[in-house]
Formats: sequence, C-alpha cells, structure tokens
Amino acid sequence: YGEDYFAKVCAYESGEVARAVNAGRCRMLARHLTRGASVLDWGAGSGAFIRAARESGFEAQGFDVIDETVRWLKATGSYSEDPSAFEALTLWDVLEHLEDPAELLAQVTPGQRVFVSIPVFSDLRCIRESRHYRPGEHLYYWTSAGFVAWMLSRGFELLEKSDHEVSAGRDSIGAFAFRRGA
Repeated sequence: YGEDYFAKVCAYESGEVARAVNAGRCRMLARHLTRGASVLDWGAGSGAFIRAARESGFEAQGFDVIDETVRWLKATGSYSEDPSAFEALTLWDVLEHLEDPAELLAQVTPGQRVFVSIPVFSDLRCIRESRHYRPGEHLYYWTSAGFVAWMLSRGFELLEKSDHEVSAGRDSIGAFAFRRGA
C-alpha cells in the first residue's frame, strides 16, 4: 500500500459518487451515535470520510498503513491506533484487506459501534467474475448473510444493513452497523 495505492484511493474518494457515499455513511452514523461521538476511521485513505464526519458533527480520527495518510493524520493530530478509545470504529472498504480481521474486531469493547462497508456477493461461486475479485488485495469474500453471521459469531449485534453505497453508484457494496455485545 504505497504511493500508487494512495493515488488510487484518492481517485476513488473524490467526485460526486464519493460525496454521496460519505454523506450516506455520515447519516448512518447519525442514526446510531449522538452528535459529537468519537469515531476512529480505520483505513482512512485520503481522509475524505474523516473530513465529512467532522462536518457532520463527529469527533473523527484515523488510522492507516499508507505513509502519505499516516503523515497527514499525525500532522493534523488525527492519528490513533486504539479502536477501544472511541465510541465507534468505521471500516469502510477495509475488512476484506486485513490478514486477520477478527484480531482487529477483538479490540472493540462492549457497547462500541462498528460500521463496515464491504463487497457483497449473492453467490460466492461468482467471485472470479466480479470487479471486486482482487487476489492478494482482497483476502476475504462474503455474502451479506454470511458476513452478518460471521459478525454475530464474534459477539456483534446487527443494528442496520444499508444499500446507500449502491444507491450512490457503487457496485455490490453493502454497508452495516453493529454493536459489540457484553
């Protein structure tokens, strides 16, 4: 995840679709958090969601592994790598990239909210035909029901499933809100 990947992320996170996606994400947060709630955006990319969340009244910080993003986050005092220190953790287009997503989710404390967007498949046998099939980059693939079951098995309660990302123009992306149980 170097300069080329950062350029790709910046291209994805600009434009009308990205603005509509981030507006939908902020509305989703507002349905499950109070104004001013603290949010850690894990996989902050260009920082577009952090800026949108702040404009929507949330206290947003970020984490990333892309050097350019880390520099920006640290320079603006927005860097954190402690999910347990926030009321919510956002994982927009992130879980499918992690070697061990359960390891990150284990850091979420009871009552915390987790917001996720991931590629979802109606049939896992069709993954190779999908634009989301990216061996070496996307390490996990889920159906919507399979993802929810996977999260439930890790102690999370589903609060909401949203299609706002597809409505904004993204292909086969599901958005979910969860709360960590006791």
